[in-house]
Amino acid sequence: MIMARLLLVLAAGIFLGVVTVSRGPVEGAPMHLIAQGAALPAEPEEFDRREVDAYYDWRNNLFFRVFKLAGGEAPPNFMTARRTYKVSVNQYGYEVAVTFPHPLFYWVDLNGNGEFEPDQGEMWIDIEEDGINGNEKPYDPMNLGDAPRGPVPVPPVPRARSEQG
Repeated sequence: MIMARLLLVLAAGIFLGVVTVSRGPVEGAPMHLIAQGAALPAEPEEFDRREVDAYYDWRNNLFFRVFKLAGGEAPPNFMTARRTYKVSVNQYGYEVAVTFPHPLFYWVDLNGNGEFEPDQGEMWIDIEEDGINGNEKPYDPMNLGDAPRGPVPVPPVPRARSEQG
């Protein structure tokens, strides 16, 4: 009898552990875990009730999705941006964006102030656009070290007028 009870408790614990892991990030999970090196939260599926805004920005050709992963009256705390390769207007006058399958950028409001601040370590880039798998890295658009890919042109060295022919 004791062995049967022990097996039942063990099986329930394994089942609950698998269910918890397979659900992805728990709604309302603390964002400070991300700052400590934990993985970024998974982007919710399309038409998820936690999505509070979605829009296409023609200036940078990105489609943004804004989420409120924490419940209650908390401000939005997660955002993604995907590159788009086709944007059109449907018969009702709404923009329809066809996007790449996975986001290029992720933002997480780590300090909870309701703003996404790249200079505060709240922005990540996924260069390979392959979904959240650990190869995302922090991104600061103001950091010149992250700027242009490839060689940077070197300006010419000024010479004195007497050296010029």
